[in-house]
Amino acid sequence: MNDTRITIGIMGGLVSNENMGCVALTYSLLAMLNRISNRIKCDFDYIIFEYDQDYSENKFDELRQYFKLRRNQIQYAPIGYYDLNNPKLFLKKARINFKTLHDIKRCDVVIDITQGDSFSDIYGEERFFRLSNIKYVAEILQIPFILGPQTYGPFMKQKVEKFARKIINKANLVVSRDTKSAMYLKELCDKDIYVGTDLAFGLPYNDEYATSGKLKVGINPSGLLCNKKNEKTDLNTALSADYDQYVLELINCLKERNFDIYLIPHVGEDGVNSFSEIEGVNTHPEFSNPIEAKSFISSMDIFIGARMHATIAAFSSGVATIPTAYSRKFAGLYETLDYKYVVDLTRDNTSEALQQTMRYVDAYLELKKSSKYSMQKVKKIYDAMEDKIQKEMEKIVNNRRSK
Repeated sequence: MNDTRITIGIMGGLVSNENMGCVALTYSLLAMLNRISNRIKCDFDYIIFEYDQDYSENKFDELRQYFKLRRNQIQYAPIGYYDLNNPKLFLKKARINFKTLHDIKRCDVVIDITQGDSFSDIYGEERFFRLSNIKYVAEILQIPFILGPQTYGPFMKQKVEKFARKIINKANLVVSRDTKSAMYLKELCDKDIYVGTDLAFGLPYNDEYATSGKLKVGINPSGLLCNKKNEKTDLNTALSADYDQYVLELINCLKERNFDIYLIPHVGEDGVNSFSEIEGVNTHPEFSNPIEAKSFISSMDIFIGARMHATIAAFSSGVATIPTAYSRKFAGLYETLDYKYVVDLTRDNTSEALQQTMRYVDAYLELKKSSKYSMQKVKKIYDAMEDKIQKEMEKIVNNRRSK
């Protein structure tokens, strides 16, 4: 039994959501914090703030079971509706807002990861403020506040940028998951930025799938980019490529080469249904949790993905990975790792994107070799990042012990 126990609030880390990438961040952060807990001899309890409309007790039970934690060690709290520009909604949701405030006050420290890439208005202003208002509430209450590994920006509207700057400057520690974000913040804020990497690189998985005679190619078609969108999230960025045409032509090219092709979702059913009726492709149903998703992805020889955390699952499990980027978060992350095999859908037209993808497919052994080298770098960055977060946690715990 350790001599101290503290409560950690986790904001922007999802559990109940169908987005396996966002949930992967939560699992990975908890794995890191559990290691830190053992090293500094302090027990951690967790309050995870997420959307009230998504909350699933079964998903929380699954998380508790994986980490072998008791029910009261991981609790749910709503993120609330702290939009003071909409007083009617604020009052209408008063009961939820009171619970949110009560649960924030219970925290000894808050760690915010904003779903990895949502500390930005790229997905819309409303989403930015709903996820950011409770950060500011925690800081006003003077609760120690850590901005965990994530992408920062772009902030396209002035009021968004101004509010983000206020939150960042008040934080005890700011960790970026890529150099581009850190450089962006240095121009914006008066704050030291620590450059780490994505939490999901540390997500565990099970290497349990048998290999087949053919080379297996996994394609993760994003429901965010397909013409028949199955995702409500706004995307304030433009593609140069026709995404549906790109995926269709890609499947045809791979079929001509006699690959074993799998359509693999990472957010619900993702864009799989848009292409599932094509003859000669295998489709995988949506996954229950990110470890299940990563385990299946790890069985591929080549993985072509539009969801960044799906590509991280492949990359960190030794699969030749071809990210198809729709925002600078891809380039920022993979450039930091000296990995150059990224297809930029915002820059390349459909034909250029397809040709580049197939060149990388042909060079898949080179990609595997490069990713192995990059993962050695990731391991060093990840360990150093964990050490940095541990030092901040030790300050908070020592301050608690001295009281």
